[in-house]
Amino acid sequence: MLMDLQTALAQPVNDNCADAIAIFDGSTSYNTTGANTDGPDHGSCQFDGQTYSDIWYEYLASCTGELIVSTCNSASYDTDLVVYDGCDCGNLSLLGCNDDAGGCAGFTSEVTVNVVENNCYLVRVGGWQSGDQGSGTVTLTCIEEGEIVGACCVDDQCLGIMTLDECAAIENSEFHENILSCVPDPCTFGAGPDVIYQNATSIQNFGSVGGIRGYILDSFTCNVGNMDLLWGNAHDGTPVLAMNAYRLHEGRLEQIGMSWVKHACCAAAGSGCGLACNGNGGSVLGVGCRDVYSTGWNGNQDRLGPRSDINAFSGDLLPAPGGSGNAIFKRLQVRETDLTQSGSGALYFVEGVYVGSDDAAFGNWLNNASYRRVTVGSNFNLSPTGSMEMTVPAIFAWLDHGNGANTPDPTVQIVEVDVPGEGRFYLATKVTDLGGNAWRYAYALYNLNSHRSGGSFSVPIPVNVDVENVGFNDVDYHSGEVYGNTDWNRAFDAQSVTWSSPRPFDQDPNSNALRWATMYTFWFEANTPPQDAEVTIGLFRPGKPDTVTAMSQAPSPGKIDCPADLDGDGSVGAADLANLLGAWGPNPGHPADFNGDDVVGPFDLAILLGAWGPCP
Repeated sequence: MLMDLQTALAQPVNDNCADAIAIFDGSTSYNTTGANTDGPDHGSCQFDGQTYSDIWYEYLASCTGELIVSTCNSASYDTDLVVYDGCDCGNLSLLGCNDDAGGCAGFTSEVTVNVVENNCYLVRVGGWQSGDQGSGTVTLTCIEEGEIVGACCVDDQCLGIMTLDECAAIENSEFHENILSCVPDPCTFGAGPDVIYQNATSIQNFGSVGGIRGYILDSFTCNVGNMDLLWGNAHDGTPVLAMNAYRLHEGRLEQIGMSWVKHACCAAAGSGCGLACNGNGGSVLGVGCRDVYSTGWNGNQDRLGPRSDINAFSGDLLPAPGGSGNAIFKRLQVRETDLTQSGSGALYFVEGVYVGSDDAAFGNWLNNASYRRVTVGSNFNLSPTGSMEMTVPAIFAWLDHGNGANTPDPTVQIVEVDVPGEGRFYLATKVTDLGGNAWRYAYALYNLNSHRSGGSFSVPIPVNVDVENVGFNDVDYHSGEVYGNTDWNRAFDAQSVTWSSPRPFDQDPNSNALRWATMYTFWFEANTPPQDAEVTIGLFRPGKPDTVTAMSQAPSPGKIDCPADLDGDGSVGAADLANLLGAWGPNPGHPADFNGDDVVGPFDLAILLGAWGPCP
């Protein structure tokens, strides 16, 4: 009798289907030790039909789309997973099952099924054979139907990889979860391994230290290339993932946070990338396969390494040094004061940027950044909203959301700036007419993967143009990162406004420079409207060339030294003469009264004729 009592007490409370307990999105710890087998067998499943020592959960779907149930790499025994449509134990309808998921160590499992929001589903967790019992973590992830990724096609021509919602907004489009289904123009990427950051569905807030919050994103990662992608400790933890935070407020986009980089451990080989997954995992992420890491795993401080150990262009990297600290140590750090503007119209975004050693070796590093909008809630919690903008860095949020959430700002100009034989920058520009002969010039410069880094930024200023309110925003390195945080120098002369690193590379290799996966913002006000102009980016690390240039906007010349140019076209000619003659006679305050005697007459005519031709 005593033995029977001990056995009963050891059984999990959700041992039987009738005793299923509620489970929610995210990770739940469990233990099947002592559990009985009370569910039916299913010959259609890839295991022997039965799921042994099973326990049961009820799940109320939080979305309409795809539900991923996973014990991948998170259980101590050989697991089975089964999902049923409905929560009636007397009328079980099999929805999906899995025994061994590709790339999941220890014969752990992962299954993906279609669900409808607010419908009830039974999740059954057990073992492959009698005696397979133990502890683990089961993770549920619900992906909205509109966020499912695939190929968007019109007349069998592929427009690109995007979400279902994005594709539906395009007239006459067709959506295909298999990105190779559009013929004769399938959505394909470059040869070799090609890592992309597919989605971030949750953000963990680890707390505050000194008014600074520490966050970590989860990660849905795809290999969209045609070769397996190196993954895990055998390759120094490649690929690595850097995380950033941004704020769009009052017509300016600024980076407000950064993390150290998360080093990979071991890859699952799940579906969900819009490609056929070849099933390879573990030390590689197979072709077409997806790997999912939770915020808890990504936030493990032992796996976070400094950005200074990474060459984003070559893909060279060092292993994570280990070590842990307080709640914000190494994590995505954001000042609480930078998160308090949401009530005044500010928008917030997070970004993930991958570096992979073999991804870089095959030249596939230009699609490694993705971003998503987030909202700020109570206790400064961040919640993803909308869909992930895959393969697009967050600098594009200025264009995509510049006039409000999901409302583009066509006045924002973004150009690519490539360093010959090396990496890529993006430059965004916005000019705002403030009224009263004042214009604000704002620039955001983002370094995607240039190891040479940015050392200066210069905007040409014509003579006789007044410039004021010159500003600069960078983002702080932290947690012992070797790079400096001193703000860039600002200089204004008769030819340009220039911002530059506090010290050049030959004096201090760790001086504050614009390094990979980082954005700096620059601005000033001027008293003339914009014109097309060439701006200059100085490169920090030695090499050739020393600078690269990009077309942007800058102030146009003033008219102070050329008052006879009445129509402002840069020269004195027939149109200005006609203007003066039309104002002939007493005319106080007229621009053609050059000598200020309140009369447009012969003296003014002589001044105009004497200035005939191009203005100086």
